[in-house]
Amino acid sequence: MEGFYLGNGKRWLFSELPQDNELLSNGGFPELIAKLLRQRDIKNEAEAKSFLNPSINDLHDPFLLEGMNEAADRIVRAIEKKEKILVYGDYDVDGVAATSMLIRFFESQNIHADFYIPDRVDEGYGISDAAVEYISSKDYNLIITVDCGITARSQVKAIYENYAQKGRNIDIIVTDHHQYSPDLMPEAFAVIDHQIPGCKYPFKHLCGAGLALKLIQALGIKLGRPDAFMEYIDIAALATVADIVELKGENRVITKFGMAKMSTRPCVGIKALMKASGAKTIDSYILSFALAPRINAAGRMGDAKCAVRLFTTDDEAEADKIALLLNQSNLKRKEVQDDIFFSAVKAIEEDQQYRHDKVLVVHGDNWHPGVIGIVASKLVDRYNKPSIVISVEGTKAVGSARSIEGFNIFHAMENCSDILVKFGGHEMAGGLTLETDNIEIFRRRINEYAHEHITDEMLVPAINIDLEAKDNEISIEMAKFITRLGPFGAGNNAPVFCYRGAILLHKRAIGNNKHLKLSFNINNQTVNGVWFGRGDYEKGLFAGQKVDIVFTQEINVWQNVETVQINVLDMRLSDKDIERNKFFLNAAQKVECLDYSGNWLYNGIIDKIVKYDDIVINRDDLAIIYKYINCIENTRLSLIDMFIHAGILEEKTRKGINGFKFFTALLVFDELGLLELNLDTDGTYSINLYKDKVKVNLEDSEILCRVRQAAERC
Repeated sequence: MEGFYLGNGKRWLFSELPQDNELLSNGGFPELIAKLLRQRDIKNEAEAKSFLNPSINDLHDPFLLEGMNEAADRIVRAIEKKEKILVYGDYDVDGVAATSMLIRFFESQNIHADFYIPDRVDEGYGISDAAVEYISSKDYNLIITVDCGITARSQVKAIYENYAQKGRNIDIIVTDHHQYSPDLMPEAFAVIDHQIPGCKYPFKHLCGAGLALKLIQALGIKLGRPDAFMEYIDIAALATVADIVELKGENRVITKFGMAKMSTRPCVGIKALMKASGAKTIDSYILSFALAPRINAAGRMGDAKCAVRLFTTDDEAEADKIALLLNQSNLKRKEVQDDIFFSAVKAIEEDQQYRHDKVLVVHGDNWHPGVIGIVASKLVDRYNKPSIVISVEGTKAVGSARSIEGFNIFHAMENCSDILVKFGGHEMAGGLTLETDNIEIFRRRINEYAHEHITDEMLVPAINIDLEAKDNEISIEMAKFITRLGPFGAGNNAPVFCYRGAILLHKRAIGNNKHLKLSFNINNQTVNGVWFGRGDYEKGLFAGQKVDIVFTQEINVWQNVETVQINVLDMRLSDKDIERNKFFLNAAQKVECLDYSGNWLYNGIIDKIVKYDDIVINRDDLAIIYKYINCIENTRLSLIDMFIHAGILEEKTRKGINGFKFFTALLVFDELGLLELNLDTDGTYSINLYKDKVKVNLEDSEILCRVRQAAERC
């Protein structure tokens, strides 16, 4: 709780607000909403109305995508001639969704298309050599890739050559949303990727399934069914959220209308997945953390093909069965993931060198390669350091990397490329393969690079805050307006607010003591909130504390009554109380060092940080603290524990006991032989209470005398 009491936890970073805000004066929106809209680069009332009320007509003409017209004509011809078609996808949610959408569309045209999803472990991402061999052994007329293929020049060439050797013709259409490389771009019948330089398509952030939806939209237009794509927009929405592409422009339209379809008439597979996950409502959080992980678990732990079967079946019983299997795979994934995570944490905690490393490189034998990326993300969350988790199999080691804001992990791996077999990725994530004997060399090399590129400040976790809320800007009306800014996700995160000076009214640990239920007095109104993952803070929070909070606003419905609820993201004492606590801490350490010049106390009182009564300890204070110390179970205390125990006593006695008085009292008791107080190497203090009680004269305490002398100077 050091951050709560001393303000040295997460960095609070406030977003800049553009000065030109026409919406404030002419938009007719509440001031808070006008500011939030402007932060989202919305400049005028027309743009605001379009953002708040997206229309399906906001989708762009699919034929603006280079290669779309040729691809659509070729697919229509394949449909008319009943040609043999293969859809080649990927093993994640995006690839599975895109594959499923095309399979379902072909079925609507009375065409049975095959599909191929590579094995995550054995084949990896993209068109594998095994896939080339499989495709070459068949007699397909047309292959359509989704969510992959833009770098598959050699594989596409091999397929063409193998078919030519058999005297057969095949066409390949590549649809992908990943970065283009001129040296690796395949020479296919058609290539559709909005990332290709020169592509005039106005939106550049579609995921693989979003691009597949545009392909179906184009096919529908060609076949006289321009609205055909709407049948698959729920699957595309799931992939859009899961793939963490920006929820702006077309992605916002796809997600909004896709979630609306999920809420009214979802496809059989999504309906079964919702039932298996226990999801009662649909929002971007449910898609990200309830539905998507279950689809991904198929590729991580087994066979992603079953996820395609989930989305392509119309048999509810079959869908329910598959959804339950995915649920079990997800549970297994969590179990395996947690085992590796705890092993990684144990290795990090037991190796002192990791305290100095700015990049955590941790490895283990036969760690499941399907989950090491998740483990790396969890390590980043825990330590706020870039993390690379490596699975060792004999002489070969495969790793997954995740980074922190401001540190390009791809460039870091590139700097070590001479000892890597292969690597790839982008600024925030990547993968690598290396020889096992080079792991420790890699750890040293990447940390040498990191020490030049990661500042100490970067290793302090930060929380980005949109706006500082005023008294009247936390309300059910404002929360309802904020929901209109959704769906929330990458590029359009739920607005984060800061409010200063809330009075804590009540706290209670909930959810097996994992979380906190809180209530505050804000502008003389009671506002309820939840702080997830902070149940351990319950003992250190006290009614009446003035706090600054960082939060999101939500609507809570209980017995058909709507109220505003805040989701607390961080909280700490008010700036004045933090300054006071820092003074107390400094003063207590001066007392411990027998610094009795008194200047520290004089300056604190003159600057109105503390009062005379905050420092002077009387006989009643000592009696209360001594009695309390004899009753507590844990006799190992950190400096922050001193503040917490002082808070407990103050709440009970209202005698003005604070952290300084509590710690100084322990020093006095040690001096007078009532207990033994020892500073341990980890920075905590251990208390050894003597069994034999003796009478002492408080006037014999040199510490008390010096504190009083210092106070009297003021």
